[in-house]
Amino acid sequence: MHPTTIIDLILLLGIIIAIGCLALELPKKVRKIVWVLSGVILLLGITFYVVRPFIVQYQTNKATEELMHHLEGVYPEDSWVITDTDEHEIHPVIYLHVRFESETKMLYEYAVQNKTIDQVDMWMSSGHSIEESEVDPQHEE
Repeated sequence: MHPTTIIDLILLLGIIIAIGCLALELPKKVRKIVWVLSGVILLLGITFYVVRPFIVQYQTNKATEELMHHLEGVYPEDSWVITDTDEHEIHPVIYLHVRFESETKMLYEYAVQNKTIDQVDMWMSSGHSIEESEVDPQHEE
């Protein structure tokens, strides 16, 4: 579990506890409604944080598949390895890293959004910029 997710869950629990404590000051009929409402909010919050990793994984798998089809069309003679960026939040744009076997010292970053694929960045595996290394990228789009 990502640290920010733990912080989010603690904040959610803190808000629910605060609402529960404030409900003690309300009349009995209203108090019961507020407690039920806070219980529903707690269950919905926990459900969201349990389901979110599966949604992110699904989005990443779908984007990886789309990128693979794109690369097969553009570079049919080459092979590659696609990795994700270990994102833990739901985003409309998925960023994936590609290392081509014919160019192992370069790493390319692609953005996949709504079946649109763009190459957004590239860098050397050593961490140096392409300009410093004076390397001509073979897979620049």
